[in-house]
Amino acid sequence: MNIKIIELIPLLDFPIVRVGDKISELILSAIQKNKTTLILGDIIVVTHSIISIAEGKLYNIDEINVSDRALEIAEKFGQLPEKVEAALLEAGEVLSEDPVFITRTRQGIITDFSGIDESNAPQDTLIALPDNPDDSAKMISDSLTESNGFRIPVIITDTHGRPWRKGAVNIAIGIAGMSPYTHNAGKADIFGHELHSSLVCVADEIASSAELVMGQANEGVPVVVVRGIEFKEDNGSASQIIRPNSENLFS
Repeated sequence: MNIKIIELIPLLDFPIVRVGDKISELILSAIQKNKTTLILGDIIVVTHSIISIAEGKLYNIDEINVSDRALEIAEKFGQLPEKVEAALLEAGEVLSEDPVFITRTRQGIITDFSGIDESNAPQDTLIALPDNPDDSAKMISDSLTESNGFRIPVIITDTHGRPWRKGAVNIAIGIAGMSPYTHNAGKADIFGHELHSSLVCVADEIASSAELVMGQANEGVPVVVVRGIEFKEDNGSASQIIRPNSENLFS
Protein backbone atom coordinates (compact mmCIF):
# COMPACT_ATOMS: atom_id res chain seq x y z
CA MET A 1 0.00 0.00 0.00
CA ASN A 2 1.27 3.47 -0.96
CA ILE A 3 0.80 5.63 2.15
CA LYS A 4 0.63 9.34 1.41
CA ILE A 5 1.80 11.96 3.90
CA ILE A 6 0.77 15.50 3.10
CA GLU A 7 2.47 18.45 4.80
CA LEU A 8 1.13 21.99 5.22
CA ILE A 9 4.07 24.30 5.92
CA PRO A 10 3.08 27.86 6.91
CA LEU A 11 5.51 30.66 6.15
CA LEU A 12 5.48 32.46 9.49
CA ASP A 13 6.30 36.11 10.15
CA PHE A 14 5.30 37.09 6.62
CA PRO A 15 5.71 40.86 6.23
CA ILE A 16 2.80 43.28 5.80
CA VAL A 17 2.31 43.62 2.05
CA ARG A 18 2.12 47.06 0.45
CA VAL A 19 1.15 48.28 -2.99
CA GLY A 20 3.92 47.59 -5.49
CA ASP A 21 5.56 44.76 -3.55
CA LYS A 22 6.77 41.71 -5.49
CA ILE A 23 5.06 38.75 -3.91
CA SER A 24 7.56 36.22 -5.29
CA GLU A 25 10.44 38.09 -3.63
CA LEU A 26 8.57 38.22 -0.32
CA ILE A 27 7.90 34.48 -0.56
CA LEU A 28 11.56 33.69 -1.23
CA SER A 29 12.60 35.87 1.70
CA ALA A 30 10.03 34.21 3.99
CA ILE A 31 11.23 30.75 2.94
CA GLN A 32 14.77 31.68 3.97
CA LYS A 33 13.56 33.28 7.22
CA ASN A 34 11.62 30.09 8.07
CA LYS A 35 14.70 27.98 7.24
CA THR A 36 12.66 26.02 4.70
CA THR A 37 13.82 24.68 1.36
CA LEU A 38 11.46 24.09 -1.54
CA ILE A 39 11.67 20.65 -3.14
CA LEU A 40 10.33 19.24 -6.39
CA GLY A 41 6.60 18.67 -6.05
CA ASP A 42 5.95 21.53 -3.63
CA ILE A 43 2.97 23.78 -4.32
CA ILE A 44 2.76 27.39 -3.10
CA VAL A 45 -0.69 28.50 -1.93
CA VAL A 46 -1.27 32.24 -1.58
CA THR A 47 -4.32 34.06 -0.26
CA HIS A 48 -5.58 36.54 -2.83
CA SER A 49 -5.63 39.46 -0.39
CA ILE A 50 -1.86 39.99 -0.51
CA ILE A 51 -1.91 39.67 -4.31
CA SER A 52 -4.65 42.29 -4.54
CA ILE A 53 -2.83 44.65 -2.20
CA ALA A 54 0.45 44.32 -4.09
CA GLU A 55 -1.37 44.92 -7.40
CA GLY A 56 -3.24 47.93 -6.01
CA LYS A 57 -6.71 46.35 -6.28
CA LEU A 58 -8.00 48.47 -3.41
CA TYR A 59 -10.90 50.85 -3.01
CA ASN A 60 -10.41 53.84 -0.73
CA ILE A 61 -13.66 54.01 1.20
CA ASP A 62 -13.65 57.83 1.36
CA GLU A 63 -13.36 58.05 -2.44
CA ILE A 64 -16.31 55.78 -3.32
CA ASN A 65 -19.41 57.56 -4.64
CA VAL A 66 -22.31 55.46 -3.40
CA SER A 67 -25.24 55.08 -5.79
CA ASP A 68 -28.92 54.82 -4.82
CA ARG A 69 -28.88 51.18 -5.88
CA ALA A 70 -25.94 50.42 -3.60
CA LEU A 71 -27.68 52.17 -0.70
CA GLU A 72 -30.80 50.06 -1.26
CA ILE A 73 -28.85 46.78 -1.39
CA ALA A 74 -26.71 47.75 1.60
CA GLU A 75 -29.77 48.46 3.72
CA LYS A 76 -31.31 45.12 2.75
CA PHE A 77 -28.23 43.12 3.82
CA GLY A 78 -26.86 45.33 6.59
CA GLN A 79 -23.65 45.92 4.66
CA LEU A 80 -21.40 48.94 4.27
CA PRO A 81 -22.79 50.97 1.32
CA GLU A 82 -19.28 51.55 0.00
CA LYS A 83 -18.70 47.78 -0.05
CA VAL A 84 -21.84 47.27 -2.12
CA GLU A 85 -20.84 50.03 -4.53
CA ALA A 86 -17.40 48.46 -4.96
CA ALA A 87 -19.12 45.11 -5.58
CA LEU A 88 -21.26 46.69 -8.31
CA LEU A 89 -18.18 48.24 -9.90
CA GLU A 90 -16.40 44.86 -9.92
CA ALA A 91 -19.44 42.96 -11.19
CA GLY A 92 -19.76 41.95 -14.80
CA GLU A 93 -23.31 40.82 -14.04
CA VAL A 94 -25.57 40.79 -11.01
CA LEU A 95 -27.06 37.29 -10.76
CA SER A 96 -29.15 37.59 -7.62
CA GLU A 97 -30.18 40.14 -5.01
CA ASP A 98 -32.37 37.83 -2.93
CA PRO A 99 -31.73 36.06 -0.61
CA VAL A 100 -28.01 36.73 -1.22
CA PHE A 101 -26.31 39.37 -3.35
CA ILE A 102 -24.47 37.28 -5.95
CA THR A 103 -22.50 38.55 -8.92
CA ARG A 104 -20.40 37.21 -11.75
CA THR A 105 -17.26 39.31 -11.59
CA ARG A 106 -15.47 40.66 -14.63
CA GLN A 107 -13.02 37.76 -14.13
CA GLY A 108 -15.93 35.31 -14.48
CA ILE A 109 -15.96 34.27 -10.80
CA ILE A 110 -19.40 33.80 -9.26
CA THR A 111 -19.47 34.89 -5.61
CA ASP A 112 -21.24 37.12 -3.12
CA PHE A 113 -20.52 40.86 -3.22
CA SER A 114 -18.01 40.32 -6.05
CA GLY A 115 -15.47 39.06 -3.52
CA ILE A 116 -15.06 42.52 -1.98
CA ASP A 117 -13.53 42.11 1.46
CA GLU A 118 -13.04 44.31 4.51
CA SER A 119 -10.94 41.80 6.45
CA ASN A 120 -7.15 42.08 6.24
CA ALA A 121 -7.53 45.27 4.19
CA PRO A 122 -5.29 48.26 4.84
CA GLN A 123 -6.90 51.01 6.93
CA ASP A 124 -9.93 52.67 5.28
CA THR A 125 -9.82 50.44 2.19
CA LEU A 126 -11.66 47.50 0.68
CA ILE A 127 -9.89 44.65 -1.12
CA ALA A 128 -11.12 43.49 -4.53
CA LEU A 129 -10.12 40.33 -6.39
CA PRO A 130 -7.04 40.51 -8.64
CA ASP A 131 -7.85 41.54 -12.22
CA ASN A 132 -6.52 38.23 -13.55
CA PRO A 133 -5.68 35.70 -10.80
CA ASP A 134 -4.35 33.14 -13.29
CA ASP A 135 -1.87 35.69 -14.67
CA SER A 136 -0.89 36.66 -11.13
CA ALA A 137 -0.28 33.00 -10.25
CA LYS A 138 1.80 32.54 -13.41
CA MET A 139 4.04 35.52 -12.64
CA ILE A 140 4.76 34.19 -9.15
CA SER A 141 5.21 30.62 -10.40
CA ASP A 142 7.60 31.70 -13.16
CA SER A 143 9.69 33.75 -10.73
CA LEU A 144 9.88 30.98 -8.11
CA THR A 145 10.64 28.41 -10.82
CA GLU A 146 13.51 30.51 -12.13
CA SER A 147 14.94 30.94 -8.63
CA ASN A 148 14.71 27.24 -7.73
CA GLY A 149 15.52 25.58 -11.05
CA PHE A 150 12.35 23.46 -11.17
CA ARG A 151 8.66 24.14 -11.64
CA ILE A 152 6.85 25.51 -8.58
CA PRO A 153 3.06 25.53 -9.11
CA VAL A 154 1.11 28.34 -7.48
CA ILE A 155 -2.52 28.46 -6.34
CA ILE A 156 -4.21 31.73 -5.39
CA THR A 157 -7.20 31.32 -3.08
CA ASP A 158 -10.34 33.06 -1.89
CA THR A 159 -12.96 32.01 0.64
CA HIS A 160 -16.35 31.17 -0.87
CA GLY A 161 -19.67 29.82 0.33
CA ARG A 162 -21.34 26.85 -1.34
CA PRO A 163 -24.93 26.70 -2.61
CA TRP A 164 -25.93 23.44 -0.93
CA ARG A 165 -23.80 23.53 2.22
CA LYS A 166 -23.30 25.92 5.13
CA GLY A 167 -19.91 27.38 5.92
CA ALA A 168 -17.26 28.88 3.68
CA VAL A 169 -14.12 27.16 2.38
CA ASN A 170 -11.03 28.24 0.47
CA ILE A 171 -11.12 27.62 -3.27
CA ALA A 172 -8.64 28.17 -6.09
CA ILE A 173 -9.25 31.37 -8.09
CA GLY A 174 -5.82 31.43 -9.76
CA ILE A 175 -3.59 28.54 -10.85
CA ALA A 176 -0.27 28.19 -12.64
CA GLY A 177 2.06 25.27 -13.29
CA MET A 178 -0.41 22.43 -12.72
CA SER A 179 -3.73 21.00 -13.82
CA PRO A 180 -6.63 21.87 -11.53
CA TYR A 181 -7.90 18.30 -11.87
CA THR A 182 -7.11 14.71 -11.06
CA HIS A 183 -8.66 12.26 -13.54
CA ASN A 184 -9.58 8.89 -12.03
CA ALA A 185 -11.40 7.42 -15.03
CA GLY A 186 -9.89 4.04 -15.92
CA LYS A 187 -8.60 3.37 -12.39
CA ALA A 188 -10.02 0.54 -10.29
CA ASP A 189 -11.70 0.92 -6.91
CA ILE A 190 -10.96 -1.36 -3.92
CA PHE A 191 -13.30 -4.03 -5.36
CA GLY A 192 -11.75 -3.92 -8.82
CA HIS A 193 -14.54 -1.95 -10.45
CA GLU A 194 -13.31 0.40 -13.17
CA LEU A 195 -14.09 4.09 -12.64
CA HIS A 196 -15.69 5.56 -15.74
CA SER A 197 -16.15 9.20 -14.73
CA SER A 198 -14.38 10.64 -11.72
CA LEU A 199 -13.06 14.18 -12.02
CA VAL A 200 -11.58 15.61 -8.81
CA CYS A 201 -10.78 19.32 -8.47
CA VAL A 202 -7.51 18.82 -6.64
CA ALA A 203 -6.76 22.55 -6.80
CA ASP A 204 -9.78 23.35 -4.63
CA GLU A 205 -8.84 20.53 -2.26
CA ILE A 206 -5.34 21.97 -1.89
CA ALA A 207 -6.73 25.47 -1.38
CA SER A 208 -9.08 24.26 1.36
CA SER A 209 -6.37 22.27 3.11
CA ALA A 210 -4.06 25.28 3.18
CA GLU A 211 -6.71 27.32 4.96
CA LEU A 212 -6.36 25.03 7.96
CA VAL A 213 -3.07 26.78 8.73
CA MET A 214 -3.78 30.10 7.01
CA GLY A 215 -6.87 30.93 9.04
CA GLN A 216 -9.13 33.89 8.22
CA ALA A 217 -8.44 36.35 11.04
CA ASN A 218 -5.16 37.69 12.46
CA GLU A 219 -3.06 34.55 12.02
CA GLY A 220 -0.74 36.37 9.61
CA VAL A 221 -0.12 33.32 7.40
CA PRO A 222 -0.95 34.34 3.82
CA VAL A 223 1.35 31.76 2.18
CA VAL A 224 1.57 28.00 2.72
CA VAL A 225 3.84 25.38 1.15
CA VAL A 226 1.87 22.20 0.42
CA ARG A 227 4.00 19.06 0.08
CA GLY A 228 3.15 15.50 -0.85
CA ILE A 229 0.33 16.09 -3.36
CA GLU A 230 0.33 14.24 -6.66
CA PHE A 231 -0.57 16.57 -9.52
CA LYS A 232 -0.21 16.86 -13.26
CA GLU A 233 2.20 19.59 -14.31
CA ASP A 234 0.74 21.60 -17.19
CA ASN A 235 -0.55 25.04 -18.14
CA GLY A 236 -3.76 24.70 -16.19
CA SER A 237 -5.85 27.63 -14.97
CA ALA A 238 -8.57 28.31 -12.44
CA SER A 239 -10.80 29.60 -15.23
CA GLN A 240 -11.10 25.97 -16.37
CA ILE A 241 -12.94 25.15 -13.14
CA ILE A 242 -15.83 27.55 -13.69
CA ARG A 243 -18.88 25.87 -15.21
CA PRO A 244 -20.06 27.39 -18.50
CA ASN A 245 -23.57 28.84 -18.59
CA SER A 246 -24.76 25.77 -20.48
CA GLU A 247 -24.04 23.71 -17.34
CA ASN A 248 -25.67 26.17 -14.92
CA LEU A 249 -27.52 24.04 -12.36
CA PHE A 250 -29.70 26.93 -11.18
CA SER A 251 -31.02 28.38 -14.42
